[in-house]
Amino acid sequence: MAQKKQIKSTPQKIQKPKQSALPTFKLNIWFAVISALVGFLLYANTIKHDYVLDDVGAITGNEYVMDGIKGIPKILSVGMWHFDNVNLGYYRPLSMITFAIENQFFPKNPHVSHLGNVLLYAITGFFLCLLLMNLFKNFHPVFAFIITLFFIAHPIHTEVVANIKSRDEILAFLNLTIGLFLLLFAYKNPKINFKFIFLSCIFFYFALLSKESAMTGLLIAPLILFFSYNISIKQALLKTIPFALMILIFQFHKYEVLGSLSGQIPKDIVNYPYTEAGAKLPTTFLIFMHCIRLVIFPHPLTYDYSYNQIPAGSFSSGLVLIGFLIAVALAYFSFKGLLKKSILALGVLIFCVTLAPALAFVFLRGGILAERFLYAPSLGFSIVIVFLIMQFTKSNLQSTDLKLSQLSQYSKFIIPVLIIFSLYSFKTFTRNPVWHDNMTLFSTDVNSSPNSCQVRRHYGSELINLGIAEKDPQKKTEWFNKGTGQMKIALQINPHFGDAFFKLGVAYQTVKVNNDSAIYYYTRAIQEAPGYAISYNNLGILYETTGKQELASYYYNKAVDVNPFFAEGVRNRDNHKKKTGLDIRMFPTSTNLDSLENTTPEKNRDYNFYYKLGTDFASKGDYTNAARCLEKSAAMNPSFVDALVNLANCYGMLKNYNKNIEVLNKVVSLYPNNIQALGNLAVTYELLGNKEKSEEYRDKVRELSR
Repeated sequence: MAQKKQIKSTPQKIQKPKQSALPTFKLNIWFAVISALVGFLLYANTIKHDYVLDDVGAITGNEYVMDGIKGIPKILSVGMWHFDNVNLGYYRPLSMITFAIENQFFPKNPHVSHLGNVLLYAITGFFLCLLLMNLFKNFHPVFAFIITLFFIAHPIHTEVVANIKSRDEILAFLNLTIGLFLLLFAYKNPKINFKFIFLSCIFFYFALLSKESAMTGLLIAPLILFFSYNISIKQALLKTIPFALMILIFQFHKYEVLGSLSGQIPKDIVNYPYTEAGAKLPTTFLIFMHCIRLVIFPHPLTYDYSYNQIPAGSFSSGLVLIGFLIAVALAYFSFKGLLKKSILALGVLIFCVTLAPALAFVFLRGGILAERFLYAPSLGFSIVIVFLIMQFTKSNLQSTDLKLSQLSQYSKFIIPVLIIFSLYSFKTFTRNPVWHDNMTLFSTDVNSSPNSCQVRRHYGSELINLGIAEKDPQKKTEWFNKGTGQMKIALQINPHFGDAFFKLGVAYQTVKVNNDSAIYYYTRAIQEAPGYAISYNNLGILYETTGKQELASYYYNKAVDVNPFFAEGVRNRDNHKKKTGLDIRMFPTSTNLDSLENTTPEKNRDYNFYYKLGTDFASKGDYTNAARCLEKSAAMNPSFVDALVNLANCYGMLKNYNKNIEVLNKVVSLYPNNIQALGNLAVTYELLGNKEKSEEYRDKVRELSR
């Protein structure tokens, strides 16, 4: 009997069970409401604050803002710092328009403006929470809620919310958040909702009109879409083309108003120190490290990081190298994580992308760090820190079984969250009162930024202002001594600080009256900062009160020539011309070198005569004749330190650095502890690129200043 063939069965592929899709959670509107309430409560103690810092320039010193609603068309037609007669390339009319509206109904009322900032910040918390709940829809809404709370409570925001002028930051971030929120809804369904796209573009344009840094939205938008939907990076980029069009329209709009996109970078070592030092690239990584430190550990805080609070970096610095390595590591990690749609990578990317404008400010312009630059980046940090807490505590916030009533079971997760939120809130609430007024802010932060010439100048200026207002002669002298003491420390840090020389002129003109000293310091101010109109104006006032009307007319005209928008200068010029009939445009010939020498008896032509004549020439920018006069003064009195130091300054202005160093060395040989000469040598060597020599003299200055 034939054996039956065994029938072979075809092996079937084992079907793997389909992975269940991640759960989608419904958003919780109450989390957004609570976020807004927390934001309001944290900053409610700022509502009774005064105008502080740049509020004067942005609000009370801006004629168009003071015009109220009728000034809005003019606000739209000029740059942000129009009345300071500088074009930095900043076109931010939206915040200025809100100030004008407030001023229309509540003239010069800082409390209403502070309330406006707090309300806008609260609204930011509301929409940010909504955006994050939609972005992280596969996580329980408590995840987005805690990220929002960390962002809202982060103390790095105190400068933005407590300083009215920084409303541009709030509006830029708020409008971008709303724009991104609407963009998510536009692509939520297969059929594109063009109404939402249009609205998202409108809010993105509002963000651009608030502050140029909102252009980072062009990179954040595709990130948000890529992480939210099952689309490729290319598809996400294509879906954000409308945002790219908005940027093009904005750039055209800005160019039509300002005549340029980048503006003009002033030669200003105080606010752009790293250009002067020739160290923009290494300092960028140094600033990057400071930014990381501040978002992780926001203490101590200060309103100012200008020259020389953070000295220029070099690639020989360990901190700079660490910053470079961290930047490379974050770039690699972000690229790898992006493809895997890692939430950690998303947080890092948001941090880096929104921080890019601040770092570009250092790299391209040599500008300084400011805490407001970390306002938007702190969102990326908040995402990272909450995600890490969740991972380390092994808390599953993607479980559909998770109920709010069961959160107590997640104590390992909740405890660190509460600790961080409490610490942030405490720091924020206690930092806010520092921003109450200029004196409180400056007197506090002079301890946090002792090496900033700007903070020293600000604090000294407020002390001098108290001296001006004081009636009691003894107290007046006390304020004068304290104020001028701070100014002299500012000049030790930056011997070419025109603003400090100017305020010393004010002190000698109004507090401890000495016309010769006032003239000297105003002259030095003009020498160091020839574009500072108020120095010319105050010289005009001084000469008018002492009966030298030709000089008064000249300096009033000069003030208006330097800044045609300087209202006080225009007013003084016109009033003086009406009273005297004088309209002197050229420096009065009676004070020319030849005529003065010929008309002054020889016995009166002593070292002091040539010294005063030299400072007069320096005040009008004639450093060649100024140097000639000061050379004669120094020759007649070889130990006259003021003549020697001013002669060295003239050589510096003429870029004759060898002569500058020669004269300063002579001063040091006569007076080894002369801080001004040592500081000037440090600056000169820095300009020549000799950083080692510059630092040697800075060390001497620091040692003598202790």
